[in-house]
Amino acid sequence: MSRTNPSKKKPRYARATAQIVVEGYTEEAFCRHLKSLYAHNCGVKVDIHNARGGSPQDAIKSALKRKGFDKTLILFDTDVPLPKTWRDRANAKSCKLITPAPCIEAFFLDLLGQPCNGDTADCKRTFEAIIPPPDKFTPAPYADHFPQSLLDEQKNNNRLLADLLTAFRP
Repeated sequence: MSRTNPSKKKPRYARATAQIVVEGYTEEAFCRHLKSLYAHNCGVKVDIHNARGGSPQDAIKSALKRKGFDKTLILFDTDVPLPKTWRDRANAKSCKLITPAPCIEAFFLDLLGQPCNGDTADCKRTFEAIIPPPDKFTPAPYADHFPQSLLDEQKNNNRLLADLLTAFRP
């Protein structure tokens, strides 16, 4: 006598797994917005992890600790220089480094078509006029400012966005 119910549907599992390790809360909120748009029925289970660190080394260290993923993407700002040894460690483990220059806010402004040719503080100030600080740490406002139609249009022109979206492909 069988102990399983043959008419009961078996759970479906993703064939591939990916992790996106981000440096801070703003990057995490944006990646969660991307996940809400692109992760449904893509065949990849995407895990987003916030390293909660102040440097790129913290993000790489956190990504290298987390094992068992088919694909690893690490998103961090370039306003703090990354030593070559850390870049080599990430490359040795086949991690994809996604580095908006000088910061993630400059990347957002570029997607929105607003130039920001200043430093990190100027880019943050300009972006915080669009999405103020308490809201920029949650995915909801990104849905208003970065709809899927805009992202689909920009992914052909923006290398960083195209690299981020590779997490949602097997």
